[in-house]
Amino acid sequence: MTTILEHLRQLLIFVAVCLTGGCISLDDPGVEKPISAAPDVPGPAASVERRLDYRLPARVTLCGESLDLQKRSVYERLDNEFIRIVNHPAQVALWQRRAAIFFPKIEAGLKAAGLPDDLKYLAMAESDLRPWVVSPSGALGIWQFMPATARHFGLTVSPKIDQRQLSETSLTAATKYLRSLRGKFGSWSLAMAAYNAGDGRIARAVSAQGTNDYYQLDLPRETERYVYRIAAIKVVMENSAGYGLSSPVPRAHYQPAAYVEKTVDFKTAIAWPALAKKLGCDYKELRLLNPHIRTASLSGSYQFRVPPGVEKKLAE
Repeated sequence: MTTILEHLRQLLIFVAVCLTGGCISLDDPGVEKPISAAPDVPGPAASVERRLDYRLPARVTLCGESLDLQKRSVYERLDNEFIRIVNHPAQVALWQRRAAIFFPKIEAGLKAAGLPDDLKYLAMAESDLRPWVVSPSGALGIWQFMPATARHFGLTVSPKIDQRQLSETSLTAATKYLRSLRGKFGSWSLAMAAYNAGDGRIARAVSAQGTNDYYQLDLPRETERYVYRIAAIKVVMENSAGYGLSSPVPRAHYQPAAYVEKTVDFKTAIAWPALAKKLGCDYKELRLLNPHIRTASLSGSYQFRVPPGVEKKLAE
């Protein structure tokens, strides 16, 4: 009887272990077992790693000009810029948000000037669409104009006013500049290279090297990357979802700033905080609408921007 009870006790222990997941496998250890499916919700790192796509399209054009991807040097240099961008999802997300603010007016301005829509990606390559950014050499604004070039194309650059920070005004100057470069060099790739390096440097390279093919010129490293970077930005921005970089933009928060522009003559000097208080608006909002005004107080005549609804108070 004792032996029977002992066997029953051991059987019950065995069943309990199996039911709680501790049962030893009876599978043949020499037989390869199928790998179980991945979890439905992988960790963030695994998710990103699976989604990103590093394959270039079979055909790439920029401003209507095709890049010859059959040439190894062209393919590799474009691929280099492309992978850098795809591997930087945060930067792409910021581009998408800033594009919602600035691209509508840039696209309209390029169309009105009869220039290729792809030139908007040049602005993105220049400044990341940050109107306030200043380069180490002193270039400023979305289109990164140097002071002398800006003045040559009609922008005011002085201690009091700097129109390079006005996106609409600098756009007009940029279209004039790009049109002149295209007329001089005969291709958009060389025009864009000249926008980066200066037309004199590109003209000398073309003459010395005996070719007007941007993709075959030996140029400074930054300029050799420049057009490829613009092309890579276009590829990613126009198919961000396909590359695993879709980032929904909260449109309600990323809209062009609404304003009313008036010519205002300040008879007596007034500081920005005092003016903001008079108009009943935020000091910061007023400064962001008028980044071209560089002085701490206002005196004299200005093209001035204010939030809609407060323009009548300017005359008070």
